[in-house]
Amino acid sequence: MNIRFSQALGLLVLAAALMGAARADAVLLSEAAYPEGPLWRDGKLLYVEYAGPGIKMWDGRRLSTYWSGEHCGASGLIAYRGDHILVACYDANTVVELDRTGKQLRTFDKDRAGRPFIGPNDFTADGGGGIYLTASGVYDLKAPISGTVLHLSESGALVEVANLIHYSNGLTLTKDGKSLLVAEMLAGRILSFPILPDGSLGPRSVWARLSDLAPPTPGEDGYNGPDGLKLGPDGNYYIAQNGSGRVLVVNDDRKLVRIITVPTPYVTNMNFGAAGTGTVYITGVFDPWKAPFPGAVYRWKN
Repeated sequence: MNIRFSQALGLLVLAAALMGAARADAVLLSEAAYPEGPLWRDGKLLYVEYAGPGIKMWDGRRLSTYWSGEHCGASGLIAYRGDHILVACYDANTVVELDRTGKQLRTFDKDRAGRPFIGPNDFTADGGGGIYLTASGVYDLKAPISGTVLHLSESGALVEVANLIHYSNGLTLTKDGKSLLVAEMLAGRILSFPILPDGSLGPRSVWARLSDLAPPTPGEDGYNGPDGLKLGPDGNYYIAQNGSGRVLVVNDDRKLVRIITVPTPYVTNMNFGAAGTGTVYITGVFDPWKAPFPGAVYRWKN
């Protein structure tokens, strides 16, 4: 296909999707320090601050600190073993388990084979009480590819199940629960791994390239790889496009059905509110390269 024609066709597809675009202008929290990993629990919104103390909690009226972890560099949250929470400490290269009150119970810094992991980033439930998590590896286009995926069982066994991923980031199970989708951020694409009966992963394939889903528009930041990745309650996949100020909503046929835009160019993650509300909480950063890393948390309703 002619390159110019291909680019023009891509822009027409993007323009069609933008007709259904919506802007998340409901700013819940405007002074977050590199917010990430929103999690709705018991009528409250929890989220981490990579450049802050750890986990913040917002109850609709006031903001409080739920947990502080020195030198953690928190990047993700997930519920685990009923009412416990796992925190990904990106800077500390650890995963921390908290009880319901926020008390620290244990810390993981190696897998079952005794290997440390680099840059734990995000989580998704495996549908059977365990968790898949990404360890992104070194953030450098010129460095050896070192991103991995690990599986943490409900009993606490942590096993590496995939490696050689160019900065593994967000992840989610597919709608049928048979495959694991992983954001390969520095490659600008989503990988798919079949899930085997023991929780290990089969050979990877490319599920989608972001440049195909939503071609860059003129003047857009070239840095726009996939960050957070979630399967929504509506059956669509939500992809945080870091560098482009938007969340791409993609259906099971890998077609772009909606774009949610936010004022923060660097969208880090999103998650969903109470069942049946159609609420999406989105975290983003204005400048991820310069302290104090100002960001914001947004609310969008379908």
